Amino acid sequence: MTNTSKHEVLRVLLDECVSPDSPLVRQFQRDLPPDRQIEFVLLAKAHRAIPDSEILGRLLGPGTVLLTTDRVLHNQASDLGFRSYTLNGRGEIIRKKLSDVRTPKPIAATGGDELKSDYSHAPNWIASALKTRLNEQAFKKYRTRRRRIRSYFGSESNISQIALTVGARALEKGQITGFFLAAAGCSGVKGIRASEGYALATGSQYNPALCLIHALREVYLLQLETVPVEVFLIPPDSLALGQQLLSQPTTASDSPPARSLSRLLHGLASARALPCAKGPYFDSMEHKLNQMARTPNNELVTVDFGRIIQVLNDTPLR
Repeated sequence: MTNTSKHEVLRVLLDECVSPDSPLVRQFQRDLPPDRQIEFVLLAKAHRAIPDSEILGRLLGPGTVLLTTDRVLHNQASDLGFRSYTLNGRGEIIRKKLSDVRTPKPIAATGGDELKSDYSHAPNWIASALKTRLNEQAFKKYRTRRRRIRSYFGSESNISQIALTVGARALEKGQITGFFLAAAGCSGVKGIRASEGYALATGSQYNPALCLIHALREVYLLQLETVPVEVFLIPPDSLALGQQLLSQPTTASDSPPARSLSRLLHGLASARALPCAKGPYFDSMEHKLNQMARTPNNELVTVDFGRIIQVLNDTPLR
């Protein structure tokens, strides 16, 4: 399986998505010679939440093997000439690159500080409040999306800018809100549209704060609140509200929706509210919202904005 001498200790890195008793580990051990010396390194314990760029640039090398079920990371390790094993669609262990998995160019960290035992994102009280009552399926969705974004740029520290395009459409009883979230970096790769979402807010009154709350909630749940954010707003009343709230203290807002939005805006490392000029993003958002107003589909999710607003306003400022 490997070209390392059986008398040398083979260092096997278990990615955070791989447990010691997983099928991948069992198959890997089964195919090794009986006298092969192995040292397992559980990244979840040794280097918690370590970025893929650190794994690729600082942990892999001669005498080291990666076991991962992250097929993008597996392909990136293979592209760099490292030994990596994963499972194919039939549950079989393989070393070769997966041809059916779209893989961004691998970014390997070089030099820098000493390896850390914990790379976890610092706790944020707003993100914690927004996670209240999220189910396990939603948690998994955001964990996967966060990892994909960081994998694309190499690490969280390589993400330099977030741009949100935000729109809204009034309905007879409520409104539809939508956003595109684009991320740019400083690691030499092109920016990407990292996320998008469409929400249905039921109720008889249109509120200009809701589309902003919807979009900024995504920033926090993707753990991007430390990255500078530019919000390009299509609705003029939402733009005016966002600019007003950014120009005054968090505690100056009277209405519950505006107060919770103010907390979201002021909780970011840097934020600007700007008008969305007509162009591809403007046209795409308007088309999407008009389409969903006519014929809702599974992209349109009913969101309890009242609960989000209450949770944000009930949580003490920190």
